[in-house]
Amino acid sequence: MFNKTNSPSGTPSTTKAPSAAAAPRMTSSAAPSILGRDIVITGDIKTDGDVQIDGRLDGNVTAGTVTIGEQGAVNGKINAQNVNIRGKVSGKVEANVVELADTANVQADLIQDQLMIANGAFFDGKCTRKSSTPTSIKTAKKSA
Repeated sequence: MFNKTNSPSGTPSTTKAPSAAAAPRMTSSAAPSILGRDIVITGDIKTDGDVQIDGRLDGNVTAGTVTIGEQGAVNGKINAQNVNIRGKVSGKVEANVVELADTANVQADLIQDQLMIANGAFFDGKCTRKSSTPTSIKTAKKSA
């Protein structure tokens, strides 16, 4: 190893290599895995990270965050924490947060806690809340 001698006695100082516990870990802020426009995948994708699909996937995807680009298409089930759809999806989507952009074309059933649909998005399917505890609507009593 190369050592730098800074001590007055002329003995080389040693530096400790970082331990495995101090090594940086992959987090959701890491770059997503990207499937380019020219890629067609037949099969399933499973990852703890994020996936951006600009090509076509004929299969299921399980990830932290799934983004379907404007040119992207998924024929299968999507299971993630967050799903952002700008392209085409046919099948089923299960996520905590689902967002359909104005360019989205979705023919799928959605199971989610939070749903955002932009004006202009196409959606044909059924929406179901993930959480089973609905909030009650209080009605005002009329007095005579």
